[in-house]
Amino acid sequence: RTSLALTPPGIRLLAEAKDIVKRCDGLRETIRQDSDSVAGTLSLGYQSFLDTRIMYSMMKSLSGKHPGIEFVLSRGNPPELRQNLLFGVCDVIFTLHTCVKSIPQVVSLKVADNRLQVAVPKAHRLADREIIDLTELEGERFIMLEHRVSPLTVDYVTGLFTKTGMTPEYTYYVDNAETALFLVGTGKGITFLHSQMTIDVLDDADAIKVLEIEGLDDELDYVLAYKTNGSNPLVPVFLSELSPRSAPR
Repeated sequence: RTSLALTPPGIRLLAEAKDIVKRCDGLRETIRQDSDSVAGTLSLGYQSFLDTRIMYSMMKSLSGKHPGIEFVLSRGNPPELRQNLLFGVCDVIFTLHTCVKSIPQVVSLKVADNRLQVAVPKAHRLADREIIDLTELEGERFIMLEHRVSPLTVDYVTGLFTKTGMTPEYTYYVDNAETALFLVGTGKGITFLHSQMTIDVLDDADAIKVLEIEGLDDELDYVLAYKTNGSNPLVPVFLSELSPRSAPR
C-alpha cells in the first residue's frame, strides 16, 4: 500500500484553502440573505368597526418573513379611506366593496362576507327569529349612525327602504356603533350593523339579538383594495399573504 502525506508547505496551504472555502461559504450566505431581504414602509388603512383580525394576521406573517418592513396604520370611514387610497396616502385599504367599486385602476379582493344585519332588544317581538324580511321592520324606531360617520352604509340602508316603500322613524342619530348598541340593549329602538362587527362592547351581550335580513346583495362585502398603478413594490408582497381563494372584484 502506498501512503500519502502532506509536506509542511502543503499543510500550510491546506489550512489556507480551508479558510478560503469557509469565507466563500460565508459570502455566499450573505449574498443569499441580501437577495432575500425585503424592506420599506407599507401604509395600510382600515375601518375600526370591521374585523381587523385578517389584516393583523397578514401583517404578523409578513413581519415574520421580512422584519425590515415597517407599517403605517390609519383608521377612517369609507370615504376617507377611498380618498387616502386614490391620493397615495395609503397603499392598501381594508373597507367595504361599495366604497371602491367601479373606480378605474383600483382592484378589490374579497376578504370576507359582510352583510347588513339588524340588532333588536332580546324582548323584541322578532327576537325569536333568525332571519327576517326588511318589510317586517315597518313601524319600528330606528337608531341610525350619522351620515357623516358612515355615509355609504346610511345611503345603502336608505336605498333599501326606498325600494320597499318604507318610511322609517329615526328616533336617535349617533356617531358610533357602540352607542347604538347601548341604546338597543336598553330598549330604545333597533339598529343596523355589519356581520363583520362584534357586539362584545356590552357586558350584557344577551340583551341583544342579531337577525339576518333576507335578499341582500354583496355591496357591503369586506375587501382589500389597492391601485394597479401604485408605486410601492411592497404591495404585491403584502397581497401574497392573502388567502389564495380571494379573487378580484
